Amino acid sequence: MHNPLLSRRCRDMLTPWLLAGALGLSLFSPLARATGPEVQVTPSFVIDFEFDWGRDGVYCASCNQGAGNARLAFSDGRHRLWVADVDPDTGSFVPADGQGILVDKHAAPATTFGNGPEWAVSAQGSQLVYSKYLSGQPPTQNTVGLGLASMVGGQWTTEQLSDSLQRISPIATMDLGSTIPLIQYQGTDRINTYWRLLADGAEEHPITVPGYSAGARRWVPGTHQIVITGSDTAGLSQVFLYDADTGAVQQLTHERGSVSGAMMWQAPEYDNEYIFFAVVNARTLVVYRQLPDANGVLSWQAIQRTALPAGYPYVWSPEYFIHNGRSYIFFQMNQNPVAWTLNSPSQIGMVGVLPENNALQNLTPDTNTVRMRMDPEYYITSQGPFIYYNRFRAQGTASPGNSEGVWRVDTGLGPALSPLTRGQ
Repeated sequence: MHNPLLSRRCRDMLTPWLLAGALGLSLFSPLARATGPEVQVTPSFVIDFEFDWGRDGVYCASCNQGAGNARLAFSDGRHRLWVADVDPDTGSFVPADGQGILVDKHAAPATTFGNGPEWAVSAQGSQLVYSKYLSGQPPTQNTVGLGLASMVGGQWTTEQLSDSLQRISPIATMDLGSTIPLIQYQGTDRINTYWRLLADGAEEHPITVPGYSAGARRWVPGTHQIVITGSDTAGLSQVFLYDADTGAVQQLTHERGSVSGAMMWQAPEYDNEYIFFAVVNARTLVVYRQLPDANGVLSWQAIQRTALPAGYPYVWSPEYFIHNGRSYIFFQMNQNPVAWTLNSPSQIGMVGVLPENNALQNLTPDTNTVRMRMDPEYYITSQGPFIYYNRFRAQGTASPGNSEGVWRVDTGLGPALSPLTRGQ
């Protein structure tokens, strides 16, 4: 989701990335006891880094032809795609600047189309999908297409998929049991969205959700379904579920307001039923679960509505992780509704999805360090889950000097428990 922060032109470059990954929302619980302190991972400007599947706390040193699964990927402002290691015990980047292996020299920066490289996981191992320019040609909307990077014989190889010109921002399934990943992506117009198999020559299929407007779109883990933002008959933004196998579309939310950004997963605390969160009117984070209605028919119903404290009422970039049998949602909490101005402080918050753990926790409560914290990501180390983010000095007009690199904070949830002691 480079260092574009010197001028208004460069700030405009950053805006699409933030718009694509960020949401405004609020949570109703008093702030729980905070953790900390913040730790600088690198002073380098490593933007929109994405972790391989080792982030879920299962370290596999022999996977991916011996390269392991504890890795991160990002593309820089010079069109270079990098892969580096993550120390599964300390959470450090190796090397610290993220520039471990140079995979490609023709990758679009995250700031160009709103997203950087993403991992694709299947029985083939971990691959990378990204917006890739044709080599030997100027980087334009006419020369960009869907890039695929794979390891062959222990070395990275890259290609632009055939019949993929003017297609951008691919997001892949991450399922170790699947034989081949699926990808969803957009046209360069950012109006239409599609899916296809992650293979050269695969057929392209339009995703037919009414009123799609370049909003959030996420694969549902373990399925070929996508939670995606569209419009209802009243013109309000709602969350829909699209099935790539059947083409069926189901409207999940029916709120009296605009709903944006959703992620769905199997929640162990609800007997592995699927639940999802979404954001209503840019201010309320809502968790939904399928429960019987008055007629005994299962329907998606809100089980938790929460809002942030008055000092930080706006939230961007919410995501979830699962640790020791519990689900947690983490996010960026902002004073200013326009996060990408980088001119007001923000914090990193976290909340659970059970009544006993849904009090909002501020992970970065240091009010003496006025900073902008952006685009949080999780990695579960042997010490427990860490939240990583880019940090900036909030000093008005953005500039390269505002960046303080990548930081992380401990969630305080501790190491993984054995199956016999883990709360279920």
